[in-house]
Amino acid sequence: MRLRGFCFLGFRRMGDDIRTTGPSAHLSWAEMSCRDGSPYPAEWRADRAVELARAFERIRELCGFALIVSSAYRTAVYNDRIGGAVKSQHVEGRALDLHPAKGRFKALQKLRGVAEIVRREGLIRGIGIYDGFVHVDTRPGKASTWSGSRTVARNAA
Repeated sequence: MRLRGFCFLGFRRMGDDIRTTGPSAHLSWAEMSCRDGSPYPAEWRADRAVELARAFERIRELCGFALIVSSAYRTAVYNDRIGGAVKSQHVEGRALDLHPAKGRFKALQKLRGVAEIVRREGLIRGIGIYDGFVHVDTRPGKASTWSGSRTVARNAA
C-alpha cells in the first residue's frame, strides 16, 4: 500500500544501503516515484537519478533547510491526467518540484535564488517558478526558465 500525500524529508539511518533507499542521502526512491505508484525506472537509476540527486543535494545544502519533493518522475499517463507539459522533464525522470518544509515565503524566495546559483554551477538547466514551489530539471541542451501559476499538487492520484 502506498501512502498518499506523505513526503519523506530524506533522513537515513546508519547502515542504510543507498541503492535501496534512494539516489542520495536526502532523496528517497519513494520521493522519486510517480504519484500513481509507479517506481522511478530502473534503467535511469544509475545516470538520470544520480544527476538529479546531485543537484537536489546541492540545492538543499545551499538552502540550509529541508525540502519537500511534491513531484518527481511521472508516467506519461499520469502526466497527461494532471495536465503536465507535453514534453515534461518529469516524464524523462529529470525533474523535481520542490518547496520548503517550513517558512513559506522567505524560504521559497531563498529556494528560487539557490536554483539560479545551482544552474550557474552547471547542475541544473531548467527552472520553473510557480506559486508555492520551484521546478528544477537536468534537461539536456539549452537552459530554460519560465514561470507559471500552478499550485503544489497534492494527492492528484
